Amino acid sequence: MRIGINGLGRIGRGFLKTIWEDPRLQVTALNDVAEGAVLAHLLRHDSYYGPWDTPVTAVPEGISVGGRTMPLYHCASPSDIPWEEWGVEWVVEATGKFKSRRALEGHRCNVLLTASSQEADRQVVFGVNHESILPGELLLSATSCTTHCVVPPLWVLHERFGARSVLFNTVHCYNVGQTLVDAPQKDLRRARAGALNIIPTTTSASLALEAVLPELKGRIRGMAVRVPAPAVSLTEITLQVERTASPEAVTDCLQEAADGGLKGILALSREELVSQDFLASTASSTVDLPLLQVQEDLVRLIAWYDNEWGYVHRLVDLLAYLEGRQT
Repeated sequence: MRIGINGLGRIGRGFLKTIWEDPRLQVTALNDVAEGAVLAHLLRHDSYYGPWDTPVTAVPEGISVGGRTMPLYHCASPSDIPWEEWGVEWVVEATGKFKSRRALEGHRCNVLLTASSQEADRQVVFGVNHESILPGELLLSATSCTTHCVVPPLWVLHERFGARSVLFNTVHCYNVGQTLVDAPQKDLRRARAGALNIIPTTTSASLALEAVLPELKGRIRGMAVRVPAPAVSLTEITLQVERTASPEAVTDCLQEAADGGLKGILALSREELVSQDFLASTASSTVDLPLLQVQEDLVRLIAWYDNEWGYVHRLVDLLAYLEGRQT
């Protein structure tokens, strides 16, 4: 599969690094408004994950990675990017700017959006509903990192115990959408300094969760709290269940899923760990078993996730699945 990347921010760069050694997939063209020398530098050096061992340089034609050169364009609009010249079959839309169907159709090929969008043909959480993608669905949303954290354990518990209602709160590290100092933003809380404050705010995950798990539509509410941490997040998920649960029964069904159909996607931790211990974790969701609580018909669990690294691995998994389905 020949892939183009639009946007080499945190997700775009992480995706490129993750996909680079995968023989099933090949990145053939790039687009970003930043200069090639800047992007090459940020690919080589990363404040979270350290240096990338693969040689990266900016060249007149674009960016050279491991001796292979990919063209780099600087188009402001998807409709201006000449993906067809490079045989691109799927575009990973990772700018965070284009979410409407009209804008995304400007790519003129299949699109995998790295954000939630109600205008997508389908919102997908790999491991849960990816096999339901229909051949004619060419605009897919990979939802959000928080959705990928919440859905696997929620899906497992709903299947076993039934969920009457669900509340979740993601305690999320700050990101590029916030500011280092107080500065005007429409969201007055996000307008405050991201590295100095605990900031309650909204999350796009609620609607995406209902799209992935339609049987729970109208039963899920969520929020976010941004905290002064640079990487790794956690989500607190509270379910009111229909059938009797116990800590042992909850643990058993989660373990069964983690060892079975959700292996590599859902994980369990039995140690007393903190956020940095999950840096570079490739799981979408790691349930912290020492923090599991069951009180009558309420189940509360804490799930950790590296909101970048786990997410980009699911992007690669999804594209590899789509490639395998074509062959």
